[in-house]
Amino acid sequence: MAAIGQGNLTLLDLARAKNPDGSIASVVELLTKDNPLLEDMVWKEGNLDTGELVTFRSGLPAITWRRLNEGVAATKGDTAQYVETCGLMSGLSKIDVKLAELGGNAPAVRAGQDRAFITAMNVELENAIFYSSTKTNPEKIMGLAPRFDTKSIWTNQVISSTAGGAPSGTNQTSIWLVVWGDDKVYGVTPKGTQAGIEMIDRGQQLVRDVPGNEFFAWVTEFNWRAGLVVKDPRYVVRIGDIRVTGGTLAGTGSALLQNMASALERVKDLGGRPAFYCNRTIREYLRLQALDTSKTSMLNITTNVGSRPVLMFDEVPVRRSDSILNNEAALS
Repeated sequence: MAAIGQGNLTLLDLARAKNPDGSIASVVELLTKDNPLLEDMVWKEGNLDTGELVTFRSGLPAITWRRLNEGVAATKGDTAQYVETCGLMSGLSKIDVKLAELGGNAPAVRAGQDRAFITAMNVELENAIFYSSTKTNPEKIMGLAPRFDTKSIWTNQVISSTAGGAPSGTNQTSIWLVVWGDDKVYGVTPKGTQAGIEMIDRGQQLVRDVPGNEFFAWVTEFNWRAGLVVKDPRYVVRIGDIRVTGGTLAGTGSALLQNMASALERVKDLGGRPAFYCNRTIREYLRLQALDTSKTSMLNITTNVGSRPVLMFDEVPVRRSDSILNNEAALS
């Protein structure tokens, strides 16, 4: 898990972010996670101040086979509605004015802290998209795992994998197939707002330390209102119960690849932005599988996407998400 800093920027923090000549160092963000998921997501402005009211077809109208000169009874289709709510992530940066002035480059010191906050909020949202639940944390958003957590309800959208052996304890992970689209699965922001992090420079303010003593600090406020809408569950497939600890993942042959092929058949269609998401343990395994041409021709590495090598399964990219855990419980 990424470490989260406590309190205000300290003199030690500042010293660690400087070069020997006193200039601001180019900080290597070691805690930054890859988040291609956020790059793939389609975003929309919601139709509610709190998120999105989703209307879906719950029943089709009845159709009549009729003879000539016979009437047809009027029928109608049924619809239902539910609300996908947005959560609000916030952060507050306070940097002692005198501390920021050391070295004569206060804007660079503030910019370094700003990047750290933005990185942290990206990481937090990606974690929430997979695992957060409004049932246990009403202030957050409803992620994917709490929606697709049982095989008995989602018989088509949840696959219990045999890769790595039988599920046991909390030693599992998942692969997700998501088709992003504005009528499928998408990110949402409240009505009247825009997607992205809001960064407000509050300028110099008189603030208090823990004992209650006052000092002037540069204050920056960060906010991000965001939610996840699964408008059509048929565009999500979870391959769960992939045992990664104490199992035999390395010797599963084509079992996991068969699961991925099944997932492609279980989404309604691939019209939109389809992508598989897995953690680095699974992606490393799949990359090694791609080198074994005797097992599959569906898994390959191509450089045709943005001039970068991309792992593809049957023309669908396989993305890495550091937010997907290796300690999931077995599916119910």
